[in-house]
Amino acid sequence: METIRRWWRQPDRYDWLSEYLEAQHLRWPMQLTMAISVAVLGFVPIVLLFSPAMSSTFTNTAVAVAATTLCWTMAAIWLTRWPSRRSSRAYAVLAAVCVSAACLIALPPQHGLTSCVVFVVIAGLVAFTHTSPFLMLVLAIAVYTTVRCGLRAAAGGDTALALSEMMLVLVSILTVPMVGQVLVQLLGADAVNSDVDALTGLHNRRGFHRAVGDRASRPVRRRGALGVVMVDLDEFKQVNDTRGHAAGDRVLTSVAMVLRRVSGTDVVVARIGGEEFCIAGKMSDAQLRHLADRVRTAVEGLPHTVTASVGTASAPRHPATQDALDELLCAADRAMYAAKRAGGNRVCHASDLPVERPESF
Repeated sequence: METIRRWWRQPDRYDWLSEYLEAQHLRWPMQLTMAISVAVLGFVPIVLLFSPAMSSTFTNTAVAVAATTLCWTMAAIWLTRWPSRRSSRAYAVLAAVCVSAACLIALPPQHGLTSCVVFVVIAGLVAFTHTSPFLMLVLAIAVYTTVRCGLRAAAGGDTALALSEMMLVLVSILTVPMVGQVLVQLLGADAVNSDVDALTGLHNRRGFHRAVGDRASRPVRRRGALGVVMVDLDEFKQVNDTRGHAAGDRVLTSVAMVLRRVSGTDVVVARIGGEEFCIAGKMSDAQLRHLADRVRTAVEGLPHTVTASVGTASAPRHPATQDALDELLCAADRAMYAAKRAGGNRVCHASDLPVERPESF
């Protein structure tokens, strides 16, 4: 029971896998593969309308057009950007519903049973990227549709053939997602030694330095200094001591999701320590201060009764060396600790701190 409970409560891996693929320079090949595959699938419902096995009714035509529109819309999204978690979930549910409708309404029972194999792809993708409860929702639609098609096919023809085909499809639908989840677990072990933090899906410290360095080599059109926001959770040790490490992990994953949401695009978000996070990107001083305030407010608003001390620093130009970036991080870190010494749950900017003067002897 404990194994099942742990499997049921495991966190969403969508952002983690997205960051992992980006760190391995595999995101664009995956986008292109998915776009081509989904676009080709979009032709299938339209082509089926010309089959003698399909009756030319308004319902069948509506289902085919809806399925094709969904496929081609998602293909366009894959070509232009990496889909958000919400887009991915919406596509998975809509795709499962469209396949179910086509198998139960538009196609003859035997053909519908054969078409249920498409659920293998949908459930496999969900197993890789989303939570176990969401996977069970998709699997419930798939199993229900397969069993209904199988029983209808058995009642109207070769019972043995229909039932054997139904069992083959069911085994595929239930096995592939489980294998997918095992592979993700293996990727998680690999991520420990890569640029991705396995718990939150953010860059780790090494990944942060590499990602900021990669952006330094790109032609940047957006003007502004390189701004750094350092975030440290206040009294986080008490969370682990009083509520357990599992509760602490949930806090960290929630904070990671909040930082992604408030930071926007074209920035690097990382977990660089136990409860320490960092955000870096090209922005003006006003944008940097606004982002820091949003981060503090968003963390305070989480249902975990946790707050954050936030420090910021900026450089006129993108640091050209590792040492220069480390100096910028140290400046943001000093500002963050100044906020913590002032009581926590506040923002402090390095530019507002008094200049440290060397001691005289």
